[in-house]
Amino acid sequence: MLLLGVGIIVSSFGIFDVLEDVKTFIKPSVTDGDNVSVIVQEFTDEDKDGSAGWYLMIQGEYSVDNNDDNITDACEGLNITITDQQGNDMNSTSGTIYCELDNNRKLERLDKDNIDINDGWMIVGIICDTLDNAEMNGYWETYGTAGEEGQRWIAIDPDRCTIGEKYTISSNQEMMLFDRDSQAGLEEEGFWGLICGLCCSCFALTLGVGSVISRFAKNPGTLQFTTLELEGASPAPVSGEGTTIPGTTPGAILGAGPSAQPVAVPLVEEAAGKVTDSDEPEKE
Repeated sequence: MLLLGVGIIVSSFGIFDVLEDVKTFIKPSVTDGDNVSVIVQEFTDEDKDGSAGWYLMIQGEYSVDNNDDNITDACEGLNITITDQQGNDMNSTSGTIYCELDNNRKLERLDKDNIDINDGWMIVGIICDTLDNAEMNGYWETYGTAGEEGQRWIAIDPDRCTIGEKYTISSNQEMMLFDRDSQAGLEEEGFWGLICGLCCSCFALTLGVGSVISRFAKNPGTLQFTTLELEGASPAPVSGEGTTIPGTTPGAILGAGPSAQPVAVPLVEEAAGKVTDSDEPEKE
C-alpha cells in the first residue's frame, strides 16, 4: 500500500508538470487561401457534467484604449465568426466575443490565473463554456439564513454546444485557442490523485507502526529475558581466583549464610558392629 501511495503521488506530480506547460493546451490558427485565420475544434465532454470551454486569444494588450471608445484597441476592426459543421452561425449560442473594457478586466484575470499574462496574447472570446466557469454570463446570488449566508454563481445564458460537433472559428486576425476544459480536467485529476496517494501512504505507515507496537506489546522485551536467565549469577565472566572476603568461603554467594560443611557418614559394617556389641545380651 505504501508503494502504491507513493506511485500515485509521483503520478500526480507528473500531471502538475504537464499543467505548467500551457502550450500543451494551445491550438494555433492556420491561414487558408483567402488569408483568413481558421481554427477547427471538436467539442467533447468526457464527464458529461459540462465544460469549461475554450479561450479565444489574439495578439494585443488588455485595457489599452487610446481613442477612449471603451473598446480595447486590439479589437478595432476584429471580425470573428463561429459556425458548426453545417455552416450555421453559432456566435449567439456557442460563444461570446468580449471587447469592452469592463469585460476586458475579467478576461485579464482569467489569463493571469490560467495561462500567461506576459505572453503578448489576450483573451477576447470564450467558446463552449457550458458551465460558465469563467463567470461572464451570470451573477452571484446570496442564500442561507442570517449568519450562515453563502454565495453561488447563477449562470443566465451559458454557451450551448453539442458533444461531437466540430466548430470552426474564423477571423481576419491571427488567433489561438486555449483549451481551458482540458486544463481544468487535469487540475482536478492531479488534485484528487495527490489526496488519494497521501491517504494511502499515511494509512500504510499507520498499519506498519501499529503492527510493530502490537508485536512488542505481546512479547516480553529482550532485556526481561536476560534478567530472568541471569538471575542470581553474574552476567560478566570472572577471570582468575579473585580475592577471598574475610569471613566467607571462596565460591559462596555474597550475603548468603555460611556454606554447609560435609558430614562423615559411618560405613554400614561399622555401624552394624557397634549395634551388635552394645545391644546383644550376655550369654549365660
